[in-house]
Amino acid sequence: MDFKTMLQLPVLEISQVLKTLQGIADEERNKEKPQMPNVSIGTSRGNVSGYFINYDTEKSIVLLGNWYDHKPDLQYVELHSIVSISLGNIENYLYQFSDGNIPFTPNADDVPTLLQLKKEIRDLEQSAEKMLGKAITINYAYEEKPDDVEKFYAKKSISILEGTLESIATDTLAKEAFVNAIAKISFKLEEANNVSLENELLSISIDVSKGLKSVASKTKLQDRIEKCL
Repeated sequence: MDFKTMLQLPVLEISQVLKTLQGIADEERNKEKPQMPNVSIGTSRGNVSGYFINYDTEKSIVLLGNWYDHKPDLQYVELHSIVSISLGNIENYLYQFSDGNIPFTPNADDVPTLLQLKKEIRDLEQSAEKMLGKAITINYAYEEKPDDVEKFYAKKSISILEGTLESIATDTLAKEAFVNAIAKISFKLEEANNVSLENELLSISIDVSKGLKSVASKTKLQDRIEKCL
């Protein structure tokens, strides 16, 4: 990103910044070598800094951490005490703070081929059958050959769908309702998060208009699915 592109960044509320940081942290923590955002928070009593670890919206608490000599140094900050926040180590995620104004370009290593996507979908079908006790056909729907960004988000969507099915499978009532009503799943990338069910086909639209910020979480996706059952 060059300087002129950075000037397109909008002003965000502190709560929006924290939710975005939470999404980045959730993605990084699952990697072999996480690169967590480096954060400096100004409060009414001074400054605290460290790697962003977690943000609990219900408790309104932010957890920062540092790692010195193989020992953790943790700091818990109340949301109402925050007056400013500085961000570092977010070069690859700066687009998420642009509210859709700055286009996202995934790293080449993170972009799957269509063949790889098909394999991941087959793996998910096999996993779903084991979890649910029923064979479920899963399809990624697209009109034209998807570009790199679309393939990147399709891969993320498969991961979100897998987590959602895992959660449904652990709930006896939800699992029973799901297997009785659904035989096929079709997902596509759109500009809105929608779920519909017709003739045993569960159609899922995933909003990627603002990157991962606009994608429905596993919890919200499960809630939308269960409302269709």
